[in-house]
Amino acid sequence: MPAIITDDFRRNQARLLVNDIKASADSKFDSSSENPPGAWPYRGNNRYSIGLGKADPWANDSNGNSESTTGFSPPTPEGTIQEDHDIISNLSVLKDVAGTGVKQLIAKNPWTPGRKYKVYDEADDDMFYTSGDMYPCVVTDNNKVYLCLSNTATTSNFTAVLASNTQPQANSLYGVTVKGDAQGYVWAHVANIDTTDPLLTNQFVPINSSPSITPAQKQLTGGLISHIGITNGGTGYTNPPSVVITAVDYNGNVVNTGISARSVIDGGVVTRIDLVDALQSPLTDGSESYWDHIDGNHLNATSSNRVKYVTVAIAASSGTNATAYATVAPANGYAINAIDILPTWFVGLTAEFVNTETDNDAAIIDFRQVSLLKNFTRNPNHGEGSDAAGAITLDALKYVKLAGTPDTTIINSLSQGDVLTCGTNPVAKFYFDYYDSATQNLYYHQNSNPEVNFIDASGSTAVKSESNTIANTDSVGTYRPEYNAYDSPPDAYDSPPNGTTNGEVIFHENRAPFQRGSSQTEEVKLIIQL
Repeated sequence: MPAIITDDFRRNQARLLVNDIKASADSKFDSSSENPPGAWPYRGNNRYSIGLGKADPWANDSNGNSESTTGFSPPTPEGTIQEDHDIISNLSVLKDVAGTGVKQLIAKNPWTPGRKYKVYDEADDDMFYTSGDMYPCVVTDNNKVYLCLSNTATTSNFTAVLASNTQPQANSLYGVTVKGDAQGYVWAHVANIDTTDPLLTNQFVPINSSPSITPAQKQLTGGLISHIGITNGGTGYTNPPSVVITAVDYNGNVVNTGISARSVIDGGVVTRIDLVDALQSPLTDGSESYWDHIDGNHLNATSSNRVKYVTVAIAASSGTNATAYATVAPANGYAINAIDILPTWFVGLTAEFVNTETDNDAAIIDFRQVSLLKNFTRNPNHGEGSDAAGAITLDALKYVKLAGTPDTTIINSLSQGDVLTCGTNPVAKFYFDYYDSATQNLYYHQNSNPEVNFIDASGSTAVKSESNTIANTDSVGTYRPEYNAYDSPPDAYDSPPNGTTNGEVIFHENRAPFQRGSSQTEEVKLIIQL
C-alpha cells in the first residue's frame, strides 16, 4: 500500500516531544496529589536530562587522525543498544531540561538579495526546500519570519520569476506587503524572532507556540486566498481556458470575493493561474491587481464568514484535464498558526552547566558525548536542589575514597582516560577522571572498551597506575553517584525493571574533546530533526 510520512506527522512528533518534556519538568509531575502513582501508566517517570560524558579519548579515525590533530572526525553514531549502554556508562553529569529550555524550531533561511523564492503553495510538497535556483518560501530578515505568498505581482507583464532584491516587508505587524515589491514578491509577516532566546542560533529559529496576536492582526490574513497552484497542466490547450473560483465560508455559504483568475498556457499546457481583481480588468499578466486591492470583503468579514474552501474549475475548451488547487489561509490568519504552518519539525533543547554546579556535581573534565536521556531513576538520597529554572543537576561518576596518604606525584601525572586498576583477583579496571584532594575521592568510569571492565573496586585494596601504587581504598570500595548507570539489583526474576540500564538514550552526538573550565558556563544546545 502506498504511504508517506507527512509534514503534519513530523510537526506532531516535534510537538509531542516538546510537550512531554515540558510536562515532565512541571513540579506537579512529582506531586502525589496532582499526579498519583498509576495515573499515567505509560509515562514512566519521564525525566529528560542532558548528559555530558566520555573523558577517555577516541581511537584514531578512519584516516588515522588522532583526536588531537586537525581534521579528526569523531565516530558516527551507530544507534545500537551497545552504544546506548556505553553512552550511559560514560556519563559524568546530568542536568534536567527545564520547561523553558525546549521549543520547536525552523531552519534559518536568511533573505538574501539575488535569490528567487518559491511561494507558499499547499499543493507543493517541496516549498520548504531549495530546488534548482528556487529557494524556500520561508525567510528570516530583520528579526522577523516571512512567508512568500506571491512572486508574480509585477506592475508590468509577468514573464518569469525574478530574483528578489527588495527586503521583505509588511504593511503592518503580521500583515502582508502592500501591492508587490519591485520584483513582484508579496510577503506575509508570520512570526517575530526573540533575539534573547537561548535556542536562537545561526542555523535555527525558535517559533513561539502561543504568540500574542490581536483580533485585528488575525484579520489581516484570515481566510486570505493567496495562490493557485497547478496540480495537472492538462494537454491540448490552444487558448488560455477560463477559470472559475468558488469560495465557501465556514458556514458553508458561497462568498462573493470579487476575485477572479486567469490562466496562462505554454505548449498546450496550463502553466500558471494568476489571481486578479475582477473589478480592475488588468491588461498585464501577473497578480499585481489582486495584491493591490487585497482589502476585499473576504478579509473584513467575521471569522465564520471568512473563506474556508476554494474550488478551482478550469474549462475544458480546446484542451482537457487541467486541474488546480487554491491555497487559503486559516480563518485566524497565518501568524497565530505559524507553528502549524512553518516547517517546525526541529526540536531545540538547552541546558546550562554553570561552573561545577551545586555540590560540585558538574566535574571539570573533558567531554566527548552530549546526550538526551529519558525515564531514568535517581538516587533517592541525592539531596539536590534545583536552579532558578527548576533544573536539577546530578553527578554520574563512581568513585573510591583513598585511605592514608595518597601518592600525589603519581596522581598529578595522570591524564583523563588513563587506565587504573584495583585489586588482584578479580582486578577492577577503570578510566581515571579526576581526583578531589579535599575529600581524597578518586572519580572514574568504565565502558565496554576491552582495556577496562565493569568490576567494582574492592575495599581496602590498592589502586595502581601501571605497577605503581597510588593508595589503598577505604573499607567500602566503590561509591555510587547520584545518577547510577545501572539501577538497583533485581529483587527477583519477575520484578522488572530493576537490574537494567538506567534510562533511555533519546539522542546523542559524538564530538571532538571539549575542555570544561572551573569558571565558565557551558550552554549546551541539542537540535533534533524529526
